[in-house]
Amino acid sequence: MKPGATQLALRETRAYLARGRVLIGLVAVTLILSVSGPFGTSDSLGPLARGAYWAAVVALTFSAGVLADRLCEQWIETSRLRSVLSILITGALVTLIVLALNAVVFGRSPLEMASRWLLIVQILFVALVVATGLYAMAAGESGETDQPGPMTVPPPLLDRLPLDKRGALVSISVQDHYVEVVTTQGRALVLMRLTDAMREAGEGAGLRVHRSHWIAADQVQAARREGERAILTMTGGHEIPVSRTFLPAIRDAGLLPRGKEST
Repeated sequence: MKPGATQLALRETRAYLARGRVLIGLVAVTLILSVSGPFGTSDSLGPLARGAYWAAVVALTFSAGVLADRLCEQWIETSRLRSVLSILITGALVTLIVLALNAVVFGRSPLEMASRWLLIVQILFVALVVATGLYAMAAGESGETDQPGPMTVPPPLLDRLPLDKRGALVSISVQDHYVEVVTTQGRALVLMRLTDAMREAGEGAGLRVHRSHWIAADQVQAARREGERAILTMTGGHEIPVSRTFLPAIRDAGLLPRGKEST
């Protein structure tokens, strides 16, 4: 059974929290809000209760951002529209979270809290910054390129693979909500998006040849045309389709002889 958006969001949230930088960021934001006690929480809550309150806000809104992104990834193809819709859904989820949390902590009904719209807007703003900022940091954490160049260190994507599967990258392909990463040492499924996997593979290491496939240019063993598309045979013998849209890219990379092209 394919995992739903909620299951996928929970798994991805756990994966993000396993990264030290993201966890440190969440803790740091929680401490800042707990110490400063904005929006009257310094007067209405003691230090421990205030810390627990803001920890819940930070953790839940971060998770809401991940869930909204996963939902939009399933619904929307266009990246710009997906980003806008993700922010709107995150805002709606955060509003519900703040109303429910304040009802529990302060004993105020959601309707009573909703009437204090300015306070809700202020808390919502802080929560959205936390959710979108920390999630953007988490998603882009491993995408930072190293100045010495792609050949000096292994690509970050390999860190996600079991030790016995780490080798030269061959291809990356979409498998439901996962990507299948193929190396010269084997293959493994990783819970992430293809665009993020390609970024972690490193700039210049290869190219996208299909909506669902990326290949390492130096691992192509053969290429042939089949109608309006092409087929690449990779190291290890598996084949990767090239859609018509990406034919110019593989020709420019020298992977498909220009004399083979026909209309």
